[in-house]
Amino acid sequence: MFNQLVMQLWRNHLLLVTVLLSTPGCTIVTYDHSEPMNIPSVYIHDRKEFLSFFYLSGLPAEGSSQTLSWQTQLIKESLENHSRFIKVVVSPSVPANGVHVNVYQTGDRGASAWCKVSIWTLGVVPCYFHSTQNETHFDVFVNNTLKGSYRYNVSETGVSWIGLLPFCWINLFTTTYNEAFAGNISLFIIDARRDGFL
Repeated sequence: MFNQLVMQLWRNHLLLVTVLLSTPGCTIVTYDHSEPMNIPSVYIHDRKEFLSFFYLSGLPAEGSSQTLSWQTQLIKESLENHSRFIKVVVSPSVPANGVHVNVYQTGDRGASAWCKVSIWTLGVVPCYFHSTQNETHFDVFVNNTLKGSYRYNVSETGVSWIGLLPFCWINLFTTTYNEAFAGNISLFIIDARRDGFL
């Protein structure tokens, strides 16, 4: 009886240690875009031409059964719903005639020295970070000539520490990277419509 109790206690402690060592703290993070993302849909597609676009790194490898990446699909749906063009197509090359949009991202940041220390200590040392995660670029070509260039930041704010483990559920209520990326697409659509490109 005593041996069974000791074995049960030993298993519980081993499980607790395994969980703590495999979870290097908790990171609570939120992403931010510049402005709200609500824009009205366009119901009359009166431009009798195609709008082409390409998200650099957006096409699957040749012979792959993979469909479009989530970023490419999101851009395509947004442009279909919020532009006056009759059709939106994915095209890696800029056509000789018509409007084409190249979309790409730059500036993936690395971890700060303080955050690296936090990782090395499995979250015992806390880490706070606030930085521009990346910049989303939208280059508009009209008849194979660059006519407009738009840039929008995605900033990231967060804290990582093992003491936050009971509060990881807060991430369910923060803005995700996907939502911030969608916000940048909306900002581009608003600006490009104002400038007459969409």
